[in-house]
Amino acid sequence: MKFFAQPKRYDDVTTLSDEDLICYCIEVDKKTIVEAIRNGATSLKAVKEATGACTGSDCKRLNPNGRCCSKEINALIELEARDV
Repeated sequence: MKFFAQPKRYDDVTTLSDEDLICYCIEVDKKTIVEAIRNGATSLKAVKEATGACTGSDCKRLNPNGRCCSKEINALIELEARDV
């Protein structure tokens, strides 16, 4: 099991460090998701396939925001699209 920063509630993915988890069920950090997006995973489905993020089923208990990480993944996809 990897060591990650302490879980924290957040509303804005831009405030997270690369090491902060986005997907708590599968333990996928922000850096891994951003790298997948930069390598061509430009949809939620493609990010899921590339990283395994957003494929768990214990979001409500594990994610400090109490929900699925799809909102954060979609926000990162939009942010990366703006930077292109």
